[in-house]
Amino acid sequence: MSATFTPDPARHDIVATVTHAFFCANHIREGETFVFDLKGRLDPERSSANLCLGIIARLQPALLLAQDRAAEGLHPISARYRNFDCFDTGLDHGGTGKVYVELHLVDRETGERLPAGTATL
Repeated sequence: MSATFTPDPARHDIVATVTHAFFCANHIREGETFVFDLKGRLDPERSSANLCLGIIARLQPALLLAQDRAAEGLHPISARYRNFDCFDTGLDHGGTGKVYVELHLVDRETGERLPAGTATL
């Protein structure tokens, strides 16, 4: 196994899985997903969560970072930048709710998550 990651746009996706959701105005629920290709484009057909610009805007910098990491031969998802929350402040701060997601690299064929540091032969 090589120490570098070889991204395959036809095989790998970046998936943001909802880990917690509380009173979300867009009715996003725990376990739902946002699916992106390696260029950071949302695939609404394969995503299960309702579209929400608040969480998409928070993910955009991480998707750009994933592109840079893949171009450098690194695993696209950094251990440091994989957990995000939406822009809504939450009920306890005058907002309507809150959604949290975790990013994963997923093999499109098998659905398997590829943990950071995993290389593809």
